[in-house]
Order: sequence, then structure tokens, then C-alpha cells
Amino acid sequence: MHAIGAAHNLLAAMIDNYIHWSNEIRLDLRRVNWRRVVDINDRQLRHIVTGIGGAANGFPMEGGFDITVASEVMAIFCLARDLKDLQARLGRIVIGYTREGEAVTATEVKAPGAMTALLKDALAPNLVQTSRTAPPLFTAGHLRTSPTVAIP
Repeated sequence: MHAIGAAHNLLAAMIDNYIHWSNEIRLDLRRVNWRRVVDINDRQLRHIVTGIGGAANGFPMEGGFDITVASEVMAIFCLARDLKDLQARLGRIVIGYTREGEAVTATEVKAPGAMTALLKDALAPNLVQTSRTAPPLFTAGHLRTSPTVAIP
């Protein structure tokens, strides 16, 4: 779950950085639709204004936080067949629109490679210990138990 949140929020930071340093494709600050994520449901963070505090702190923009498990990165991660497919899908995320109404993707802010690097180890299933006899495997947010294997 941490890798999902880190990759999702990395894209948000890369969007902010892109806007600050160049914004060559003229991403409309009023039409950036990529929100950040957090692991808890905090109602106060659903709708916020970011970038307050002068030019060194970015541009004031409306934003907000969603729950990590409900993020687009989580959905993409669960659907990806392998690393190459994951990176391609991440690159097609629409992060906002230009003033002319053209979609801007994560590829245009050069984010998919870094996001994939954060997620590569999360593709492997995790064996966790529980108080029950069947060891569960967690893969992409899903619990799978093996009833034939018992922990002594």
C-alpha cells in the first residue's frame, strides 16, 4: 500500500515541479485533476488549496486527497500484466487539460518510469503471518489464502 501511495503522490509532485519549471504544454492550473492520496479517510483533506505562501511554494491551486486504495494508480497496478504494461498504463493517466481542452498525460511530465520503479517490488506477492492456520498471500491489495498449507 505504501508503494501505491508513494507512486501516486510522486506524480502529483512531478506535476507541481513541471508547472514550476517550464509548463511548456501550458497545463491549465484550474484544470489539473490529479489529487494526492493518504492512507486514512480524513474529511478535512478532501478539498484543499495548495501552493499558498509565495512563489517559492508553488502556484495556488485547488486540490485534495483521496484514499490510497481508491486511487487510479491502485486500479492500474491491479490490472497490469507485467512491468512494461504497468509503465505503459501509468503513462496514459490523464492529469489535467490545457487551456485549449487537450488532455495532458503522465508521460508528458515524464513520470511513468519513476512511478514504475517505486512499484516494481510491490508486484511480488507478500506472505504474511496471521493467528489462523492458513498463511495468506497479499497481491495487489487482494488477500488469497491457501487452505492446504498449515503453519505449525
